[in-house]
Amino acid sequence: MRRAGFTTRASCLIAAGLTALICGLALGIVDLARAGVLAVAVPLISAVVVLRSQVQLANRRTADPARAAAGQTVTVNLTMSNRSVLSTGPLMLEDQLPAQLRGQARFVLDGLHSRESRTVSYRMPRLPRGRYRAGPLHIRLTDPFHLVDVRRSFTATNDIVVAPIVEALPDVEPPRSVDVGENVGSHSIGARGADDASTREYRTGDDLRKIHWRSSARLDTLMVRQEERPWQGQITVLLDLRERGHADLDRETAERREYGDPDGSAGNVTGSADDRLRSSLEWAISAAASIGTHALVAGRDLVLLDDPGAPTRRRVATASQLTDHLSTVRASPKQDLTGLQSALTAEARESTIIAVVGDLDPASLRVLAGVHPRGSSTAALAMVLDTGTWDRGPGAPASPDTDPCYVAARVLRAAGWQVRVVRCGDRIDESWRALVGFGGLAAGVR
Repeated sequence: MRRAGFTTRASCLIAAGLTALICGLALGIVDLARAGVLAVAVPLISAVVVLRSQVQLANRRTADPARAAAGQTVTVNLTMSNRSVLSTGPLMLEDQLPAQLRGQARFVLDGLHSRESRTVSYRMPRLPRGRYRAGPLHIRLTDPFHLVDVRRSFTATNDIVVAPIVEALPDVEPPRSVDVGENVGSHSIGARGADDASTREYRTGDDLRKIHWRSSARLDTLMVRQEERPWQGQITVLLDLRERGHADLDRETAERREYGDPDGSAGNVTGSADDRLRSSLEWAISAAASIGTHALVAGRDLVLLDDPGAPTRRRVATASQLTDHLSTVRASPKQDLTGLQSALTAEARESTIIAVVGDLDPASLRVLAGVHPRGSSTAALAMVLDTGTWDRGPGAPASPDTDPCYVAARVLRAAGWQVRVVRCGDRIDESWRALVGFGGLAAGVR
């Protein structure tokens, strides 16, 4: 897109020329009238020359990296090329920043000679988790006398994905459920003689002739017989996205806390505070991304359950697919996890359950305790976040007897879960080792 207009200098020159022309004609001063005509003609001639010059400019842009982790610096590179035989005047570049950021990135570029290319770069402010679009680029081109201003816009943009931070976890795998097995292979389940062990919930496309009506009537949902099941060691990650289950500080308070100025006595503090120190939800999302990536690298099948308002079992095949999804998830207004009960119960029959949860209300606690009754063959592990420490800050004293997170942890342990209570400032890799390593419940689990 191309637009042209007179600069302030040209507008003043035209106004002065018209004034001189009128005064010269009115007073009969020929030289003054001639000067007025010349002053008016110069901007007009410049406009004709600029508009007919056919200067061809091209723009190529890249973002480095196009996929970043939260808090990582993103650099945008803009390459301008002059494809015409004429040189350009100075160029003013204005690149549109993502809608979540204010303002524009502006540069002044010296004129480009014929067939010349030049690259300029700028760094974006620190970006939290999400998806962003930078661009398009707008340029201003002037003639050598700065009388005519030509504006052009390009259409190219950069799509930038800022994924949650993924930490490398210790090489300790979560236990596999007895029902799934330790080794790759298959086994006959019907030989066990237990109806529930040889059935699973009906899925779209299953043969209707395999419906097990007795189990369906008892469980009040369609169940089908399965004669053989693979020993794949599936993992289901439950991510608690409920807004009421998490604590979230404003960014300025979090930065002051990180830089040792909790009361603001040191004045304005600017830095790059880790969002996981600001928000327990961001910690939970980063933990889910790290656990899911670790499972996929280990060759385990992965299912993600996150939004209680849309209880969809999301089967994830690659780490990039997982982080792409988690880059855009937001807090849910749902009050409890009851919306995920059916999906969680179905997955618990054939999967290791790993839950990353915030404050648990009684209804949500019953859901989790109910999907893993003591004695069940399915392994179930949970990281329960002590969200109060996100309000009070790292190192705040704990009250194991009264804090809701410790009460919830005791209830889940009683139901057969392995539980780790996580506090603000805890590292994900250390929490994972404490939860999974050393035989699980016996050692290192708060």
